[in-house]
Amino acid sequence: MRKSLALSLVLLSVNSLAEVNKDDLLKCRSYADPSKRAQCVQLLKSPKLRVGSSECKKKLSCWEKRFREQAERHCSNAFARRAKYSSYWAGYWSGQDFDKVRWIDQGKGTMMYYEKESSVILQCRFYPSAPSQVRVSIAPAI
Repeated sequence: MRKSLALSLVLLSVNSLAEVNKDDLLKCRSYADPSKRAQCVQLLKSPKLRVGSSECKKKLSCWEKRFREQAERHCSNAFARRAKYSSYWAGYWSGQDFDKVRWIDQGKGTMMYYEKESSVILQCRFYPSAPSQVRVSIAPAI
């Protein structure tokens, strides 16, 4: 019963996440029942969801909203790892949220989340197809 309820909740949340990526597939792999796991994966690959995904990808506001939670988590982790071993990075990173976003490659869905600080810009390249493979950088503010 619990697994059915959890599957329903994941499927409802997956309906808003048409882009199949590693995080989505990990949710599906968490099911012990192979039939529920397969059902989850099939839902992720359905043509209806893919059409919705391509429509959303046309608008930055829709696309960034879809992936904001994943981007925040992976970007924050990447910055925290850098700050742990570098005083330069630690001087600028204090757990900020990235409040701005722009396209890097709309066709691939790649976005740049960034935060302007006093003298620098904290940047995070986010790849929806591989969310954990973010690239972070600190650039001088212009």
